[in-house]
This record gives sequence, C-alpha cells and structure tokens, in this order.
Amino acid sequence: MLTIVMRSIWPLFLGILFISLGNGLQGTLSSWRADYEGFSILTTGFVMSGYFLGAFASSLIAPDQIKKTGQIRTYAAFASIASTAILIQLLFIEPPVWFVSRFLSGFCVAGIMIIVEGWLNSISSNKNRGQLFSIHMVVVWGGLAMGQGLFVIDDPAGVNLFLLASILLSISLIPILLTEIKAPDVEHQESLGFKALWKASPSGVATIGISGLASAGFFGVGTIYAIQSGLSVSETALFMTLFIGFGALSQWPLGWLSDKIDRRKVILLCCSVVVGICILLSMYDFSTPTFLILNGVIGASTLPLYSLGVAQTNDRLKPSQMVSASGTIIFVYSVFAALGPFSMSYFLNLFGSLGFLLYLSLVHLVIGLTVFVMMFINEDVDESDQSDFQVMAQIPSVVAMEVIAEEAIESQSDSEN
Repeated sequence: MLTIVMRSIWPLFLGILFISLGNGLQGTLSSWRADYEGFSILTTGFVMSGYFLGAFASSLIAPDQIKKTGQIRTYAAFASIASTAILIQLLFIEPPVWFVSRFLSGFCVAGIMIIVEGWLNSISSNKNRGQLFSIHMVVVWGGLAMGQGLFVIDDPAGVNLFLLASILLSISLIPILLTEIKAPDVEHQESLGFKALWKASPSGVATIGISGLASAGFFGVGTIYAIQSGLSVSETALFMTLFIGFGALSQWPLGWLSDKIDRRKVILLCCSVVVGICILLSMYDFSTPTFLILNGVIGASTLPLYSLGVAQTNDRLKPSQMVSASGTIIFVYSVFAALGPFSMSYFLNLFGSLGFLLYLSLVHLVIGLTVFVMMFINEDVDESDQSDFQVMAQIPSVVAMEVIAEEAIESQSDSEN
C-alpha cells in the first residue's frame, strides 16, 4: 500500500528536498557572508532572527492565503518569493534589507511546509500516515544537512552560491506544478490557551519554548561560532553538517527511548549531555576532528528537544485537545526561536566563541532544572497513556501537529473498541 502511495506522491518529496537543500545552503551562506561583509555579530543575529519571525507570521497568515488562492498557486508564489529573496541579498548589502530577505524566506518556507504536510495528511491513511511523515522528516532533515555540503563547492564570498540557492528553490516548483495529486483544503483550528497548556504540561511547554532559543540560535549564528573557533570554510560546512545530521539521526533512538520511560528523564539526559560537552569544550583545546564530533553530539542532544517537548505535552492532553493546542505550541516555539539568533549573538559578541558554549549551557540548564523540579510536582503518565513520539521539522507547522492529534484520536478509538 505504501509503495503505491509513494508512486503518486514522490513529486511532493522531491519538491521539499529541493526546498530543504536551498534553505539549508541559504541559512549558512547568509550568516557567513554577513560576517564577511563586516556586519557586527549583533547585527548578524538581528538579521538571522528575521527567518523565524517570518515563520511565525506564516503560521498565522499562510493558512488563510492558501484557502483563498489554492495550494498549487500559493506554493508557486512562495517558492518564487523565496528564490527572489536570496538574490536581493546580492543587490543590497544592507542589514535591514537582509533582515527583510530572511523574513521572506522564513515566511515562504514555513508556508510551503504547511502546504506539503497538508497534502500528505489528506492522501495518507491511518495505516501509512506515520510512515509517510517519517519519510517526510528524513527528506527535510536530510536536505538541510546536505545543503551544508553545498557550501564548500564554491567561494562563499562570490555570487555563485547565492545563485545556486535560488536555483534550488526555483527547481522545487517543477515537480509540484506537474503533480496530478489533488490538493486538500486547509482549515483553521482554534487554539488552546497558553495558561491551559502550561497547566497541563509545564515541563513540555518549557522544553518546547526554551529549546527554540538553542536550535534557532544555532541555525542563525552557529556559523559565526565556527568562524570564531578558527574553522576554515570547508570545516565550517562540516561543522554545520554534523550538528544537523547528528541531530536528525538521534531523533529516532531518543524518541524510542522516551516511549519506554518517563520522557522527562530523556530530556534531562539530553540537557546533561549538552552542558557536559560544553564544559569540556570550554576547558580543553581539542583537535579539529574531535571538536567537530563533540559539537555533533551537542546537535544530537539539543535538536530533538522540541520533538520531545511536544510528545511530553501531548501526553498530558486529551486527544481532542491536541488539535486546538497545536497553534499555541507553535506560537510558544516561534516566540523563543525569534529571540534565539539575537540572544546567542549577544553572548558571542561578549565572550567570543566561548559565548556559544556558555549560552547553550545556560539554556539547557534552565530546561533541565525546570523539568527536574516538575518531576517532583507532577506524576508521570502511564506508558499506555503516552502519545507516540513523532519527529518534528526545524520549523513546525500546524498541519504536522494536527496529524499527531488525529493519530492519537484514532488510537484512542481503537483501544475503546
């Protein structure tokens, strides 16, 4: 059954692969080039925060726009705008212009994710939905990681990499425009209030929000940390690839483990690993290979925290509440994510490369302490009542959250029958 479905929806995966490749390249290139062009570290953080502000705006605006103009036309518009936005950075090397460019990129990529995930949700069944979305996450995270490798194929001080990123985003249009899959309708869902969500799962909400400071900070100015650490262009690309790649690969084993034991213990484990490695990196000078691998392990521990936080939150909600909570979850993450690049750049500006390690340590200490305290206040849920762990993308969408809710509702219905 899955093979038959894959034959019809491969254009969606191919399109999102090109989007992820171009998006991954663009993020690293923009951060590196901002430093090369003489932007201050704080200015670079401000510029890169535009991406996550755009993603947040898209979660509010894009669904209505999709309903008005249709999925295919909206996808085409978003891909075209994203392709153009990266080229604007070549024409106007000014921080305000670059901020707008990054805002447009975040807005359009997040909108495209809503469209693609809505498609996947509409054409999948309860039997294959989880498998299809797992494949989708492999494509998204794999594309982001491979996009870092493209950073080394030409001089980032030139124009070719900007052109390549634009071309990749434009190519993503081809399989989507030629697909014969009927696009679904996108419906707005009302949100469960923040107070109600926090009351249900303070550990999960804290992990969701505060992890945005770390992950968005890395995606925004992680390149600056690599530069300050003395890495070459090729080593910087490898640093980004390992951080993202390890973070993508670790989601499945950590998710599996969190389905077997108290998820909060897994969150604590991840936070402890990050803090421990940050202490090691701050105390000793490691060889470049060891330095890269250790930072990869940091990525493996910090990037899955959002998915773990969502799973922990869903464990405390009724299946019928999960859909209405999705908008609030994304709101919480997006607010913190928008602050991530600028706040991390502030630490880098004050403490140099040590600021990256100090920032990550503080962020994960806050998450860890919050979760640790809450373990003594709130009891763990039974394993039978836990929702299934789902890997989430760098930019979460309401559609993906709704899929998790729908599967939980179906699972509850099956158990009752």
